[in-house]
Amino acid sequence: MEDGAKNDPEANDPEARLAMVLLRYLRGWRTHGQLAKAAGIGRSQVSTYDEGKRAIPREALEKVAAAASFPLYLLDPLLRGLRSFRTAARGRSRAGRVFGDGVSAELIVLVQRAADLILEPLHATPGIVRPGIQDRAEAAALWDRLQTCTAAERRMLVEELDEFRTWALCERVARESITAAPNQPRQALELAELALFIAELTPAETVWSWRLQGYAWAHVSNGRRVCNDLPGAEEAFAGAKKLWEAGAAADPGLLNAAWLPRLEASLRREQRRLPEALKRIDEALALDRGGELRGEILLSKSAIFQILADPEGSAAALAEAAPLIDSARQPRNALVLRFNLLVDLTFLHRFAEAEPRLYEVRELAERLGEELDSTRVVWLEGKIAAGLGRISEAQTAFEQAREVFGRRELTWDYAVVSLELALILLEQGRTGETRTLAEEMLRIFQAQKVEREALAALQIFCDAAKREAATVELTRRVVKFLYRAQHDPELRFERA
Repeated sequence: MEDGAKNDPEANDPEARLAMVLLRYLRGWRTHGQLAKAAGIGRSQVSTYDEGKRAIPREALEKVAAAASFPLYLLDPLLRGLRSFRTAARGRSRAGRVFGDGVSAELIVLVQRAADLILEPLHATPGIVRPGIQDRAEAAALWDRLQTCTAAERRMLVEELDEFRTWALCERVARESITAAPNQPRQALELAELALFIAELTPAETVWSWRLQGYAWAHVSNGRRVCNDLPGAEEAFAGAKKLWEAGAAADPGLLNAAWLPRLEASLRREQRRLPEALKRIDEALALDRGGELRGEILLSKSAIFQILADPEGSAAALAEAAPLIDSARQPRNALVLRFNLLVDLTFLHRFAEAEPRLYEVRELAERLGEELDSTRVVWLEGKIAAGLGRISEAQTAFEQAREVFGRRELTWDYAVVSLELALILLEQGRTGETRTLAEEMLRIFQAQKVEREALAALQIFCDAAKREAATVELTRRVVKFLYRAQHDPELRFERA
């Protein structure tokens, strides 16, 4: 057998042998027996491969790679890298002796000493740059250049300049899309589509490209969701999931795997598939091993509890999220957390507990500088003032918020704050003003083609107001219904 091996051109293949030793080293298999058992290969075969007495069949090498959880698509790049290493090692007596004699112990020592050199080109193919954590710093600088450009200019830069086609810039632009979503849904979608454009043009191994595109498509789905295109969001997410899973083997752990279930939870929430949304939340929490997204995921969990009219569950999720969100680095999330907690406290009639926390919420909204944020804070101030019996202060706040919501055509917010204003008027016996308010609300709802059941509930209130027969109890029931019906079109109003 040994004589045959000397005449066999494939026998004593140093690249394949060193690849097998490297895989052993990576998994910590100290003996031939450990490797043989893991890969399902005979121990004697492993010994003959290791000693260079027989060529290593491709099938055997693939079995060892699979057992070592080494991506099969990287085998050829690995062999190319080892071939380059061997070429570079020529003329070095130690390397020459190792490759010539086939001494396994010395091979391991050599691999240990040269691990960085060997591992560096594993992902490399001509024209492809291996992704790494350091790319994020470059992406931050690239985003600083992009954010001052128009949407058309951004796409042009990505299309024409190689430096704008990196996985890290795709990740950064996708993250900016998430930041824009609450107040600028159209911009959120534009940025998500830009992230996808970057992913499609980024030079990468095919499988890693699939992973990156799946990540970007999930953000496109989220952009469509915040733009109220739920069918389009569902279609985008289905494609995202397929690409993401197809590229799993190539992900070196750079992309946070919690993002997909976290974004899917938001989509399922909007689709009223709330039990499924909560399952995706739990999945995202389990996958977020570094805790990078835990605070945001808990914010989503709180939002689901709010839709379920469970302020206690929402407040518990927010309390868990609070120490995880840094207001200096994440002012948007900090505002959402603190604002929603105060909303929960108002639903629980804990107005005195909520009032001292208003200052911090107001300060965060002012820092972000968005009109809607500031308006919602004013609305919240009105709710707390009303709960504490400061009627004049509450009325002023509700009227101010109502004007902005009406101008911005935010129909649901406009209706709810109008009803809360109506409550104050009714409690003061100002039924004529309540009637006028009701007529304005109904006209706006009809013009916006609001869901039938919500319109019917409002119609009941308006009819009662016209007869000056609207009561505080009826108004409160309609307010409570509209809070939930905004997120659940199938909800039915219980007529007394």
